[in-house]
Amino acid sequence: MADELERARKREAKLVAVFSAIDARDDAQIALGQALVELRDLGVVQADLAEMTGLSAREVGAAIRAAKDNTTDTDDTVNDADSGDTPAANQTSADTNGDQQP
Repeated sequence: MADELERARKREAKLVAVFSAIDARDDAQIALGQALVELRDLGVVQADLAEMTGLSAREVGAAIRAAKDNTTDTDDTVNDADSGDTPAANQTSADTNGDQQP
């Protein structure tokens, strides 16, 4: 029983490490894409970006998409917050604490 509990704890700790690494990878992909977009904005064509970096054309495209998706997600969040269209903005006091307010 103690061995099973210890194994479960180790599995949980490793899963936390896996998810942390996935988050770090996503952040790195976005940073890569942002740098590639800046180079492209400076006049470097996408095919040259792949050649210059040693990345495949597919990897360059995926990184650029990740950067654009992140910018779009950020813009949507800002726009939603500006218009009050967020879950917190749409909640009543009863939704947030369970108490009915008159």
